[in-house]
Amino acid sequence: MNRKFLWPVIAALVIGLVAAFYPRRAPEPPPVPVELPEPAPSAAPGEPLPFGPPAEPEPAPDFVVTEPSEPPPSLPALADSDPAARAALGEAAGAELVEQYIVADGLIRKLVATVDNLPREALWIKSRVIPPLDGLFLVAGPEDAPTIATANYARYTALARLLGAVDAKALAQGYQRHYPLLQEAYEELGYPGRQFHNRALEVIDHLLATPRVTGPVRLERPHVLYKYADPRLEALSPGQKALLRVGPDNAAIVRAKLIELRAALQDLAAAPAAD
Repeated sequence: MNRKFLWPVIAALVIGLVAAFYPRRAPEPPPVPVELPEPAPSAAPGEPLPFGPPAEPEPAPDFVVTEPSEPPPSLPALADSDPAARAALGEAAGAELVEQYIVADGLIRKLVATVDNLPREALWIKSRVIPPLDGLFLVAGPEDAPTIATANYARYTALARLLGAVDAKALAQGYQRHYPLLQEAYEELGYPGRQFHNRALEVIDHLLATPRVTGPVRLERPHVLYKYADPRLEALSPGQKALLRVGPDNAAIVRAKLIELRAALQDLAAAPAAD
């Protein structure tokens, strides 16, 4: 099994943030569990978005060899790629990450759809590649001035450590080698003429632009559900809110890995195609 399979590149580094935005609900022991809203879908996998192709098709990334000197690697069909993707991810990023955090079906399609939706106003819930984490989203402080409880951040420590151990360079090489399936899944979303690679880089840059917040993160509860008291934070995308919710220490690990991944992806154009 080729350990440089296609999708660990973004799945392990970017999509892991999304789970922080959708905690499980449970009875209310102290500290108080927060009910978070379920956002409306923006685009379901397989449903075209409400716009057409660009005026000019985007060129394929430089690392995509249109006339390879050697036969391309054998790839499974997109619809049949789950077993190989799951097994290869276990080899590349660790069995613990796969067994505890990754969905079992539709991995590539859900990955691409979630990456595309992270900077948008809402995330299509059924496209998530990581199910909700166990435990509660916790708040602290008085009822009239609640904040995110620091105990909440510990829920994401194990995942952050797994992400920090991923070899970004090796995964970027796998991304190059198996880019056709990522691109196929992206076009299925309704993006003819657009390249998933460009979108992936945009999403990484978007997440890296998330504000750094020190000290307690204030919330407010105008109705049943909590939201950020600072309107600038409340206006952030689902991906950026997720990066805030994992806590500053975990976010620092993820930021460092995103920077490492961004550099590895940029280096692809200058490197020969993978064998």
